[in-house]
Amino acid sequence: MILVRVFFSLLIVGPLVLGVINFVQNRTIELPGKTKNYTVLINSAILYAIAYNVIFFIQELFLVLGKNSLGLTAYLYHNNHSWDGVHAMTALMQGLGALAIFVTGLLCLGWFFLIRSSTSLWKVLLLWLAFQGLIQSIPQVVIGYFDPNTDVGQALVGYLNITENLLVALSVVSIVATALVSIGFSRLLLETAPTFVELDNAKMRLAYIRFIAVGAGLLGCVLLIPFRILPVSQIVGPFILFAFSVPWIWSIAGILAPTNSYPNDINDKIRWEPVLLLVLLLIVFRAVLAPGVTFTA
Repeated sequence: MILVRVFFSLLIVGPLVLGVINFVQNRTIELPGKTKNYTVLINSAILYAIAYNVIFFIQELFLVLGKNSLGLTAYLYHNNHSWDGVHAMTALMQGLGALAIFVTGLLCLGWFFLIRSSTSLWKVLLLWLAFQGLIQSIPQVVIGYFDPNTDVGQALVGYLNITENLLVALSVVSIVATALVSIGFSRLLLETAPTFVELDNAKMRLAYIRFIAVGAGLLGCVLLIPFRILPVSQIVGPFILFAFSVPWIWSIAGILAPTNSYPNDINDKIRWEPVLLLVLLLIVFRAVLAPGVTFTA
């Protein structure tokens, strides 16, 4: 328990330490040219919100499909799911949602690398989908350690009955992987910077990440509020996910070696297509999923 708590504390404290290192190392560096980019902040925030919703929906969908495959009647909602009936493998199926979004994240990341040099705005959506798929799934292992009643906790502890030592090891791996995934996405997000962002300048890298990731992530969480309520407690989830992942994306940006840039349309103007897609998702979530969709056995 102590080992897991120590690593979990480092997950939160790590970005603060890196932030201090950034300040000390870069305090004499000049910040040339333009640094504010509200266009990328708004575009990225909308794509962030879309990606979060899509990944969350996939998780709940596979939780429902898993139980339905056992012959249970399951109900899919905009922010949850439920079911009727009892089956010996129900606890195992509680882990299917996290597995589904983990695989989705990997597939989206692989797809992203195939089109890495693309200038299309939708490449960034693919990047956020990959990020959300991994970041919404990997930490569920350590969350399951702290609370065995969570979805993954029920699968690992309730059904598979893994030993405490193995669960501790998996939790530590989960924590380290969460930080490493966030660090990796910092470099990928920097690649979308426009030509005026001098990526060999640490302060410019930090400034760009503040808009495309930190500001966009916070605004994205706000945009998610209509999707998450009611109950109001559902609002907290996206902000918690933001807190232990996006600060890593920002803090490591000042330390990373300069990267190649593939300037992206996300920087040029605020696009209406993602806005329309987010609005359509909201209509589906509130009009169709909020009342519940029944999957009969």
